[in-house]
Amino acid sequence: MKSSIGEILKKCRLESGKSVKDISDLLISKGFKASEKTIYSWESGNSQPTPDALLIMCKAYGISDVLSTFGYAEPSEPTTIAAHFDGEEYTEAEMEEIKNFADFVRNRRK
Repeated sequence: MKSSIGEILKKCRLESGKSVKDISDLLISKGFKASEKTIYSWESGNSQPTPDALLIMCKAYGISDVLSTFGYAEPSEPTTIAAHFDGEEYTEAEMEEIKNFADFVRNRRK
């Protein structure tokens, strides 16, 4: 059975050694409304983070291949071309994954 986004987020947070408060503080510092209760809601599957918030969490958790981590694509080889998004540097492959995930989230909300 495929894990939910929330289950994967919780697993990755725990594996990275981050607390819910750490992630809440990080997201708040980036301008998101993300209380500890909000993080717990995402991890329990009651709601989902925005693509931007998800990407910040993935970066904090050390996730470099977002789509395959969440079960939506096979891992891809990183390229050396980089792009900037939200003050962070991403490879071309990561930017494509960001775009695909954003499209996926938008389609699920319809």
